[in-house]
Amino acid sequence: MWLASQGRGMHIFVSGAGPVGLSAAIALAARGYQVTIADREVGLTDQARAVGVNRNTLSLLTHCGAAARVLEEAQRVRSVRFLQGETLLTRLKVPGQDKRLPTLVALPQSETERILAETLARYAIDVLWQHETTALTQSDAGVEATLTHVGTGETRAVSADYAFGADGSHSAVRRLLDIDFPGRQVGGTWSVADAECDFPWPEQACAVLSDVCEVAFMITIGAGRYRLIANHPDVLETARRLMPVNRVISDNAFHVDLRVAEVMGKGRVALGGDAAHVHSPVGGRGMNLGIADAFAFAEAVEHGDMAHYRAERLAAAHRVVRWTDRAYRALTATSSIGVFARNSALRTVGFLSGLRT
Repeated sequence: MWLASQGRGMHIFVSGAGPVGLSAAIALAARGYQVTIADREVGLTDQARAVGVNRNTLSLLTHCGAAARVLEEAQRVRSVRFLQGETLLTRLKVPGQDKRLPTLVALPQSETERILAETLARYAIDVLWQHETTALTQSDAGVEATLTHVGTGETRAVSADYAFGADGSHSAVRRLLDIDFPGRQVGGTWSVADAECDFPWPEQACAVLSDVCEVAFMITIGAGRYRLIANHPDVLETARRLMPVNRVISDNAFHVDLRVAEVMGKGRVALGGDAAHVHSPVGGRGMNLGIADAFAFAEAVEHGDMAHYRAERLAAAHRVVRWTDRAYRALTATSSIGVFARNSALRTVGFLSGLRT
């Protein structure tokens, strides 16, 4: 257990209680700060949402005890199968999966949030659910936030030394700070489903590629359940073409944006997670990047250096968004040269990883 230091005295307000906000509250409480955390939702999500937890996130969550609990419940993704249509292209072994902190594990976001909320509760901090941030002002001395209950309209004031906006892609904090969120929408409607499937391969994940700009991903989330996601409207049709789908747990459509906030905050208020950056799900980087923001914010509070946070995390956000965009473009190549280059690169990586097709 990462024990809190005593006597810090400062009070920090966190808007948003998803994985990023909960992680920020844990990192701050562990340093001995008073924390108020609020979210407009009624409680923790019951959906899988982000399922990939990477080594850096596990490292950040180690000292508070959350990483051990994630590893107890998560699935280690040891290998990935790549198909072109229904034809095997290559198999890729994920490196580092036998280390104490593996490269990548899969766990539904609902379970990750539950673990984080239970960890935060050990610091005697409860989330103010159904409270939206509706006003925000700041001075050299601190931050004043107004929270409004989404059901009753009742308001309460929060006075804090610093604030962290982790309230999602439609962030109220970002809007109240008047920070632009430039970027663009990736064309087309994406689909996502969670389903119980008879996965027919030994791998824990599969990517289905094509030469017509379509791509689908399937990854275990445990107990015979799989997260299915595609850049076209019917990922379930793709899955049913390859395997029996026994039960559909959820099925939704969504759009993907590539956006990075103009700045990662102003004055004593910082942004993190989807409030600051959104991109395609390729590589499973979104939640992990946000959790890194959360711990970097706690470090910035400790050193009183928001300028460093804004510069370093903005650069990290741009790097990840560029990488995911390039990877997505490569996977969805349509020209004969692009498809050949993509397939050749994947076969080479698969061969070098030690798995034979």
